[in-house]
Amino acid sequence: MLFILFVPAAGAAPPPPRPDTGIGALLVRAAPGATTPPVLVLYREPGIGRIAEKNVAACPNLASILKTPADEFPLVVTALKDGWMRVIYDDAGRAAWVEPFRRWPYLRWDEFLKGKQALLLRGLKKSHYVPRSGPDESAPELEPLTPERSLRILEVAGDRIRVLIDLTVIGWLRWRDEDGRFLITLE
Repeated sequence: MLFILFVPAAGAAPPPPRPDTGIGALLVRAAPGATTPPVLVLYREPGIGRIAEKNVAACPNLASILKTPADEFPLVVTALKDGWMRVIYDDAGRAAWVEPFRRWPYLRWDEFLKGKQALLLRGLKKSHYVPRSGPDESAPELEPLTPERSLRILEVAGDRIRVLIDLTVIGWLRWRDEDGRFLITLE
């Protein structure tokens, strides 16, 4: 019996997983004049069962996907309850409840993404690079895209976005996959 063992090249690390999307983004901002990033107080339930305090800069970094200013720390929100937000606070996908300050806006993904320029991420399944003429999978396919093609997001409808491609073609694409992970990055 012959066994083949795959050993990755030394120093070759797998690419990091694509971040989860949740239901929207909480944009944590430092207080005016602050020199350090804000600290989050994490709870098991809203206001009950304090877990820990965590520097927001140590949370999963969505700034590379969402292209936010350096003093703004976007967090994925997975649920809302009585003014509290359940946010993902580590790379393992663990979530806890936080009570946001007024200066920390929450935006649903349709609000956040509409009107932005985007690119598809590299290394996706081929089907994710194929826009369609309508929002569902049965709509006719358009010419496949590459990650370098710029897209203007016109509308967000669930997991799909209507985009303007190269200022000439309108099509529909998925912006998050079946597992709720990002397929796009903003410019």
